[in-house]
Parts: sequence; C-alpha cells; structure tokens
Amino acid sequence: MRVGGRCAALLLAVVAGLGFLGLARIAAAQPKTGTAEIKTLTGHVEVQKKGETQWVPAIVGGRLAEGDNIRAHAGASAVLDLPDGSTIFVAENSRIAVSKLEFDPQSQSRQAFFHLVVGKVRAVVSQAAISLVKARQSNFAISTPTAVAAARGTVFVVVYDAVQNVMEIAVLVKDPRRVTGLVSCMSFFDRFSTVLVREGLATTASGTEGCTPPVPISSLPDASLIGTLQNPRPPGPAFDVPVTLPSIPDEPAGPPVVFISNPISAAPPSTIGQDIGQLPPPQQPASSPAGQ
Repeated sequence: MRVGGRCAALLLAVVAGLGFLGLARIAAAQPKTGTAEIKTLTGHVEVQKKGETQWVPAIVGGRLAEGDNIRAHAGASAVLDLPDGSTIFVAENSRIAVSKLEFDPQSQSRQAFFHLVVGKVRAVVSQAAISLVKARQSNFAISTPTAVAAARGTVFVVVYDAVQNVMEIAVLVKDPRRVTGLVSCMSFFDRFSTVLVREGLATTASGTEGCTPPVPISSLPDASLIGTLQNPRPPGPAFDVPVTLPSIPDEPAGPPVVFISNPISAAPPSTIGQDIGQLPPPQQPASSPAGQ
C-alpha cells in the first residue's frame, strides 16, 4: 500500500508537471499586445491616447497602442514602425487609429488592424513575419468607414475622402520583374463579395456601392500623388470628432471576385510610390535589357 501510494503520488506529480508545462507553452504562444513606434515626424503631428479627448504633440520614439490616434496636419507627416517589421506612412491632412496590434515573436504571427479616419496612408507590409491561421486570411488590414483593405504582404496606399465617403486602394509595384502583391477590398456596403487587387492596379469603394473592378493606377485622377505624402484634400470634421473603430470582417467563405486583368499588359508597371522622395526615373524598368 505504501509503495502504491508513492507511485500514485509520483504519477500525480508528473501529470501536474506536464499540465503546467502545457499551460506555460500555451501562454507563451499567445500573441503579445504590441505598440507602433513613431519613427520620424515632419511638421505638426498630434497624438490622442485611448479614452482621452485632448490631442498632444507627437514625439519621435513615442508609442501608439490599441485605441490610440495619430493625425498629421497640412504639410506634416509621420512614419510608424510596427513590431513585425512593417511600416506605415501617415500623409498630411490624415488621421489614423490603431484598432488592434498583436505580435508573437516566437511564431512570427501578427494581428495588425488600423482605421483610416480620413486622409491617406501608405503601408509597407512585412512578408517575412507572416504566419496565417487560414491560407486565405490576411492579418494586416486598414479599414475606412466604407471598406477594408486586407494585405497579404505588399506595399499599398489607402486614401479616404470623408467628405465624399469614398475610399481608394492602390497596390504598388515593388519589383517590375515580379508582380506578387495582393490586397483584397472588402466593402461594408456589399459584404458578400471580395475584390482582389494586384500590383499596379487600384480600386475604389463608396458608401453606396461595393469595391469596383481594378484599373491601372496611372488612370486615377490623383495618380501623381499616390507615391507621395501629399494630400491636398481638406480633412473636414472627421479630423476632430470622436470615432468608433469598426470590427474587421472575416473574408467570405466563398471564392473572391477576381477580375481578369494583368497590370503588365494593361499598362507599363507603375513605379508610383515605390520609394517616397526617391522615385527612380520612369524609363528605367522599360529600358532594362532582358536577362539583367
């Protein structure tokens, strides 16, 4: 009996130890709430912390957590570094809020959702730090009051005109030799379809219709401004009023709407916005000899 009691006690200790290790592993695997670091600032940029009404001057090195807002006035801009290596550029006359920001350095998984209240942002999404729970589900998205732009590792621009209630998504070409970038446009107006936008193309969405078929970026009325931090559109009341962050909808279970359009054949690969302030000459991609 005494030997049996010792064996039972030992077994219970082993089971308890394994349970503790299992819980420790589960806790370690949980994504950690992250912050966005303000890397650079230009001009008049302000921050509003979650639950507060006052806007205070932003500082380099400051951090934004879930629920925080940052806005750049006319002629101003800001650059935000994210825990997974992604970067967000906030243009002038723009305001963006952090909806959700989680990152697990062990599994390299992330949940990065931002809400563009008004204005324009450019996102450089890290591809090396992507671990998808579902093969077709993005874990990096920028929403507006009309739609959601969900990226699967690329460089894209989102513009939202709060006065006209129109959103614009442009997927930039990172490498003219490889067109791999992809952003899905999910409209809050038409939740039953998703439009895929490939590199070199753009789409729009409004409060009265879903995402439109993609067109070459060069055909946009403001194409010359896509790769810059210039946004001459006045932000309107949305720049100041309280905002309710929307929930990011899951992508539909059915197949997304894919418009057959090759950006290479539809128009020369757009270099708009590849490097802000350091755009290469437009003729370079076309004049590069084959095989180089």
